[in-house]
Amino acid sequence: MRGFNKYFAMAKASLEVIFVYRAGFTVNLIGSVFYVVAMFYLWQTIFLGKPGALGVFTWPEMKAYLIVAFILNSTMTWFDEWQMGADIREGRVATDLARPIDFQLKRFAEASGPIPFELASALAIGAVVAFVFGGIALPADPAHLALFIVSAALATLLKFSIIYCVSMTAFWTTGMEGVSNARMAVQNIFSGALIPLVFFPDWLRGLASVLPFQGMISTPALTYLGAMDGPTTAFMIGTQAVWALGLFLFGRLLWRSAVKAVTINGG
Repeated sequence: MRGFNKYFAMAKASLEVIFVYRAGFTVNLIGSVFYVVAMFYLWQTIFLGKPGALGVFTWPEMKAYLIVAFILNSTMTWFDEWQMGADIREGRVATDLARPIDFQLKRFAEASGPIPFELASALAIGAVVAFVFGGIALPADPAHLALFIVSAALATLLKFSIIYCVSMTAFWTTGMEGVSNARMAVQNIFSGALIPLVFFPDWLRGLASVLPFQGMISTPALTYLGAMDGPTTAFMIGTQAVWALGLFLFGRLLWRSAVKAVTINGG
């Protein structure tokens, strides 16, 4: 554990950054509030024209899905390709190379540090929105709640792994704007953040099933709702774990290859 103390310190420092840049975090939070309220109004309008259930969702279940998607999307908002890409392009990564630390674990510590504050803020906003729009569906039993917590934790690790791997492209590109925007667009579509995957046409849903993104939103949300039977839930959470671990390890391989491309002051 002594060796991990330095990463705990980095996570703590990353959390403290939020309190230093309170204005930036507040603006980002306000933007998230507008987004989740807009999504609620959009789906409320859709459900008003469809009495009863729409597909596999009732309106209370759809509200729960939107809240879960909002909460999961609200974590790791301070870790993205822009920050890591800037460190790489501007040569600050050389400092990390000179330190006795693991680069990937350092980034994970910095990414996970703000999560408690981000999660608390998202839960508070979600509770207010749920109150304004009426009650939401709750987990059927403690077992589903426990499975949801496991799935949500894996979704967070998966999110980190995907962003980290995409960030590695900064070693070979001159900018991260296009790469970052592409990642966010693909992620929002195939994770189910914008539209639940059950509403996709068969061919598009089949494509989503072989990509890792569904493990970020769709799997934890459906686990929360108990929308899948036991074997399917176990399979989907297992798939989450495989993708999260696989991409985490793939990120380590990318780092070993990418660091060979580092050129700083002609070195």
